[in-house]
Amino acid sequence: MFSPEVLEELRASGWTPSRDVDISSWVTALAPEGYRVSGVAAEALRSFGGLTLGPINVEGPNFSNDEPLNVDPVLAGFGHFALAEELSRELGDVWYPLGEWLSSSSVFVGESGHVVATGLGWIWELGESVEEAVEFALRAHRPLRCLRVLTPGGEPWPPENG
Repeated sequence: MFSPEVLEELRASGWTPSRDVDISSWVTALAPEGYRVSGVAAEALRSFGGLTLGPINVEGPNFSNDEPLNVDPVLAGFGHFALAEELSRELGDVWYPLGEWLSSSSVFVGESGHVVATGLGWIWELGESVEEAVEFALRAHRPLRCLRVLTPGGEPWPPENG
């Protein structure tokens, strides 16, 4: 499911295919905010929760990938439920915080499995699945795609033709 270089980084970070961490403290901490953990989010957190991953490549085709993916839902979601609501309005789906990535953007996973980052006036696509998002956040092997500009009058970043 992962490229050899991502598997190497995952293993070096403490991940194994059978990893199953207790997520109850995160779920309990985020429930008063309004978050309800989906099956997809729970599975992702049991597998990757608490890990700091990568990056492997620090230069993507259209962005600098110079920060790790920190899989900590409280860090990403506490006090940021409005971001999850905004994602629901903009993209549909129900969103749960997964962690932080570039420029401390909050990474969310939808009930559908789609993973995005937001919080800086943009919504970026990380992947259509958690595995695809982890692969992308570590390898930066394709362009970063801006799904929505949330700041009135703002421009997509990275630029669509840049």
